[in-house]
Amino acid sequence: MIDVSRKSLYESDRKKTRKNERKKTERRNVLLMYNPSSGQGNGRKDLSAIIEKLAGWGCEVTVFPVLPEKGLTSEKIIHRHQEGFDVYAIYGGDGSLNYVINGLMNDGLKVPVGYIPGGSTNDFARSFSDSISINDCCRAIAYGEPFAYDIGFFNEKRYFNYVAAFGAFTRTSYETPQEFKNIFGYGAYAMTAIGSFPDSISYRRHMKVTHDGITLEGNFIYGSISNSTSVGGMKLAYNQDASLNDGMFEVMLVVSPDNPLDLASVVGSLATGVSDDRFVKAFKTSELTIETDEDIDWTLDGESGGTWRNVTIRVVPEAVSMMVTKKK
Repeated sequence: MIDVSRKSLYESDRKKTRKNERKKTERRNVLLMYNPSSGQGNGRKDLSAIIEKLAGWGCEVTVFPVLPEKGLTSEKIIHRHQEGFDVYAIYGGDGSLNYVINGLMNDGLKVPVGYIPGGSTNDFARSFSDSISINDCCRAIAYGEPFAYDIGFFNEKRYFNYVAAFGAFTRTSYETPQEFKNIFGYGAYAMTAIGSFPDSISYRRHMKVTHDGITLEGNFIYGSISNSTSVGGMKLAYNQDASLNDGMFEVMLVVSPDNPLDLASVVGSLATGVSDDRFVKAFKTSELTIETDEDIDWTLDGESGGTWRNVTIRVVPEAVSMMVTKKK
C-alpha cells in the first residue's frame, strides 16, 4: 500500500517528467534563408553548421538561398511560404534582416524572426545579446522565446529595424563592394569611408526638422534616427540608454562645422556623449518630419533608402518579435 502523500508526490513528478519530455520533443518548423555572400564569403560553409545545430536541437529546417539577382528575394520567399512555420530565420547581415522584416510586415505575418548575423558590422544583433555566435543564435531559435521590439516606418514606404540615416559616410555601407567586405570585413567600410572623407566632411544640407511640436532648422552634416546602441559598427555615447521597445527613437543631428575647431568640438561631443547643443542635437521622439529644398540620399539599416526631399518617420511599436535566449 502506497502512502497517499507519497503517491501524490510520485504522480506530480511523473507529470513534470512528461511535461519536460514534451518540451524536449517539441519541434519548431524553421524556414531558414541565407545570404551566400555573408560571413566574409563563408556563407555556404556556415550554413552546414547552422543546419546541423538546429536539426540537432529538434528543429525541422527548410532552407532557401537569397539570390536577388535571380529574383529570389526574402520578401518573395516569405510571401510564397506563409503557413507552416514557427520561425523565419535569416543568416546574413543587418541589410538581409531588413528585407525579412519588410516581407513579414507587408504580408501581415506575426511569426517570430531568428537572426544569425553573418554581416560585417552586425549592429542590430548586438542590441539583443553580447554573444552573436552561430551556436548561441541557433540555440535561441531552438529553445528561446520571442521578444517584441519596435521598428521604424519610413515615408509609409519601407520598414527598418534600427536606423535611418543621411549625410556624411552613410553611403559607405551600400557603396562598399561585396568582394571588399568578404576580404576585409568591417575594415572594408573603414577603407571606403577614408576614401570618401573629403566629400563627406564637406557635406552640408539645410533642413527643417519637426517633432512633438518643436521645429529645428539649420545646416546638418549627419543625422540618424535609430533604435540601437550601435550604428556603423560603433557604439555611440548618445544611444547607450536606447530601449528596443519603449516606443521611441533616439535621434541625433550633427550641425555642419564651419572650421577645423568646430569639427574638433563635434568629434569630442560624439565621442563623450556630452551634449554640445551648438553642434549635436540629441532627443527622443516617436515621429518626426524632415523637409529640405534638395534631394537627400538615405540609408535604412545600411541599405539604400532612396533619395527624398521630404520624409516622415514614425515608430511602429513592438511590431516584430525576435527569438532570444530565455531569461533565467
